[in-house]
Amino acid sequence: MSVLILVIAIILAVMSLTQKNTVGAVIAFVMMMFLLGIYYIFLGEKLLGLFQIFVYTGGIVVLTLFGVTVIGAKFPEFKIRPWAISIVTVILIGLMIIPFLLPEIPYVGKMIPLKEQVKIFTDFYGEIAIFMSVVAASILYGSIRMLHTLKHGKE
Repeated sequence: MSVLILVIAIILAVMSLTQKNTVGAVIAFVMMMFLLGIYYIFLGEKLLGLFQIFVYTGGIVVLTLFGVTVIGAKFPEFKIRPWAISIVTVILIGLMIIPFLLPEIPYVGKMIPLKEQVKIFTDFYGEIAIFMSVVAASILYGSIRMLHTLKHGKE
């Protein structure tokens, strides 16, 4: 059942990105976020599932609709850029490989000595923080760039 929910969520994610109709894209996005919340609840993480449903499905969609009404729903003409497709492909492959490159966590299922706890936390926190900051910076840059493109397209 959970695999079916994930497959439907992926299909809805692709639909929300490829729809030219803004309302249809937002509806697909809402359904995808809601299904992810249901998936988390099936995994036994009820609090995370409820946060997903209430905060992301509710709040983020309202912000998205507000942005669409302020900026407008007219997108620039689509131009095929082979270099952009290759960059996105390399990034996606990199994101799929990264979990296999992370080092194994020592002391899995064992008690960690107190002096090792700080070292383990700082080592893994640094790696994860750097990775997440790069991802967040990329998303922020892409969002600002798209807003800039849409703003100049309206003028």
